[in-house]
Amino acid sequence: MTIYLNDKKCFFGLTLAVIFGIFLHAQEIQFQGKDVKTNILQVADHYAREGNFKDAILQYYEFLYRFPDDTLVPVIKIKLAAVYQENGSYDLAEKHLLESIKKYDYTKYDLEMRIRLAFLYYEKRDYQTAIEYAVTQKEAPFRLVELYGWIQLGEISEADSLVYRFNTDDYSPEIIPEYRKLRQSKSCLSWKRKYGTYALSALLPGAGRILVGEHKEGVLTAVGFYGLVKVAIYALSNQPTFYYYAATGTLIYYGLNMYSTHFAIQRYSDRIMKRNLVRLTAAYPLVEQLHLTLPY
Repeated sequence: MTIYLNDKKCFFGLTLAVIFGIFLHAQEIQFQGKDVKTNILQVADHYAREGNFKDAILQYYEFLYRFPDDTLVPVIKIKLAAVYQENGSYDLAEKHLLESIKKYDYTKYDLEMRIRLAFLYYEKRDYQTAIEYAVTQKEAPFRLVELYGWIQLGEISEADSLVYRFNTDDYSPEIIPEYRKLRQSKSCLSWKRKYGTYALSALLPGAGRILVGEHKEGVLTAVGFYGLVKVAIYALSNQPTFYYYAATGTLIYYGLNMYSTHFAIQRYSDRIMKRNLVRLTAAYPLVEQLHLTLPY
């Protein structure tokens, strides 16, 4: 009898344990079902921050597959594009941004997507495409994309024109006053190098251009000048009739040497200015000027 009661008690206890376990399991499943979107995003963002882009991409795609109509889909698209861009997969990043811009063009994410697309072109060094895309956009941040693109292409006059049209009341990033200050600076070419170039060209035609980096042109100028001098000397000794023409040609060539030296100095100054402006863009990265942060 005692054994029978104990068996009934054991059976009853086991039954309660099973029922309670099923209840807890149901509660756990229900909780995970409500929180699964957050779980996927947290895991994906963690992978992205750690640089594990492959697993991050898989998690973002899982979110899109399981919740294709969720309000966070535009955010996931931005995250995917950012991960692909960080990974160097620019074509895939561009694909996601273009699709999102077309689908969510009247949402609060539209401007950020367009800015990220312009920055994508800039980051992959397709400066011409970045400029062409930015020109079609009316918002102020796109003028920065144009500016940075022109600087990288070495089109300083285009960059100047853009800077002087900037409406600093509406949008005034740090680089604009620094750009103006640098362009107004006269310290890009030291007076010693400038006048030393003129002096060298006057004493040894072609040598001045070599000093400012135009080595091939300088050598050709020197060879041409001293060739004409030899012709003039030969004419003086052997063909006096032609000496006047040879000497006149030599003087004209000498004058053209000084004239070309002037423009060589200007080109050298422009190259220095371009390098300084490129350094300025490095000191003020475009991603910071556009206020683009990693979305994960």
